[in-house]
Amino acid sequence: MKTYDMSFIKINGLTSLLVFISIIFIFSLTLIFSFFENIEGFSNQEKIEYINQALTTLAIIIGGLALIINAYYTSRLSVDENQSVLTKLLGETLAWNDNIVTGINNTQQTLEEIVPERFSKAIEQLGNEKIETRFAAIYALERIAKDSLKDHWTIMEILAAFIRENASVNQEYEDKLQESSKLPTDIQTALTVIGRRDSQKDPVNQKLDLRNTDLSNADLTEANLSKAIFVGANLQWVNFTRANLSEADLSLTYLCGSIFYEANLQKAILPEANLQGVVLRKANLSKAILYDANLEGAILCDANLAGAVLCDANLEGAILCDANLEGVNFEGSNLQDANLIGSNLQRAKLAGANLEGVLLSTANLQEANLQEANLFRANFSGCENLELQQIEQAIGDRTTILPENLKIPKHWK
Repeated sequence: MKTYDMSFIKINGLTSLLVFISIIFIFSLTLIFSFFENIEGFSNQEKIEYINQALTTLAIIIGGLALIINAYYTSRLSVDENQSVLTKLLGETLAWNDNIVTGINNTQQTLEEIVPERFSKAIEQLGNEKIETRFAAIYALERIAKDSLKDHWTIMEILAAFIRENASVNQEYEDKLQESSKLPTDIQTALTVIGRRDSQKDPVNQKLDLRNTDLSNADLTEANLSKAIFVGANLQWVNFTRANLSEADLSLTYLCGSIFYEANLQKAILPEANLQGVVLRKANLSKAILYDANLEGAILCDANLAGAVLCDANLEGAILCDANLEGVNFEGSNLQDANLIGSNLQRAKLAGANLEGVLLSTANLQEANLQEANLFRANFSGCENLELQQIEQAIGDRTTILPENLKIPKHWK
């Protein structure tokens, strides 16, 4: 009968086990690189950092496992033989990891070195006569902005300047409000890149400057334009669906026919803006500034205008069904023939406002100020929390339809 050296069998078993661990290690490396290579939403620098962390963790796990195996077999085999085998394999494993980490660091250094070159080339191509080249330049700048934090805001300012330079307001457009022209595709591309930037990288107190630009017919769906400056811009027929325009400055802008469905305009500044026929359904306009704005025929169903300022604004024929108008300042505004059915006008300021022919059925007018308001032909049927004292302060006649519980004041003609 053959006899076998037990130490030789154990060494072979040890070698097989270590080979198996090495295979697992290589397989894990492949998965890590594949995962971070295909994942979206991270810059190259962020990917490098995450891969580095993952490799370090994996090396620690494999190294720890190898040490445990070493301790186990050391108690059963000759110390010199096993230590030499394990030490060699462990050393190779750790050296491999060090080489990978070194390679990653070198890659990171290489990226930092080539970014300025890529940046200069993209800027040069941005002024090219061929639109295809300009497209490539805009997307190249977007990639650099994602990879390089220090270049992020500079690139956004460059793209904004590119838009201002190539899409400035035509002095004659004010007289041609009904005409529409297609927005140049390179301008649309630059706007898209700006709108989908990572705003968390924006410096504090810095604002996008797009004033006096002609962006009519642009598609800015879900664009992040918070605090942007659009003073004097032509924004007719723009699609702002679900866009973020909070605290944006839209003073003196032309927004006729634009769509703001579910857009965020909280604290936006829109004095003297032209908003004729705009769609603001379900938009958030809380605390927005709209004095002297033109909202004739605008659709604001289910919109939130709580605390907004609309002094001397024109809302003739506007539709504000079920809108939240709590605390809104409508003093001196024109709401003739507007539809405010079911709206919330609690504590609204309507002193001196023109409410002739307004539909206010089922609206909540609790503590609303109607002093010197024009209520001719206004319909208050079914209004909630409307008191005689409020009506007596207003101006009306027998054409005014009041709730059943209120009578026409004697001093009304």
